Amino acid sequence: MNASESGRRFVLTRENGYVRVEWNAAVTVRERDALDLVQRLDEVNPGRCDPMLVILNAMVSVDAAGQTVFADRLNVAALALVGPSAVDRMIATFFDGVHRPRYPTRHFRQPDEALDWLLTPGHDIPET
Repeated sequence: MNASESGRRFVLTRENGYVRVEWNAAVTVRERDALDLVQRLDEVNPGRCDPMLVILNAMVSVDAAGQTVFADRLNVAALALVGPSAVDRMIATFFDGVHRPRYPTRHFRQPDEALDWLLTPGHDIPET
């Protein structure tokens, strides 16, 4: 099922050892989108706390309520936010710095480097 069929603004899939989320291009994520993602994760990955790879896909922004939902309710072991632009990096930095999620969060420019981090034991150890 793709995002247009479901009415969602993202596609969420289970992969080998992680969950992948790809947002539709150039979206502004609102609280309802964040709640939809949390609900979809619970449906696809019930009772599990896998790492999550998120492709931002030229995301415009995430509103404060949406960021709070992600920080407080997203059941993941770690979160890798992927996007090459300065806006992508700003979204990731703001989310981690202001909302301080209970899981480790990092920004990456490319999915391969994000997956290396997500799937390597010890990714939850803070960098010095």
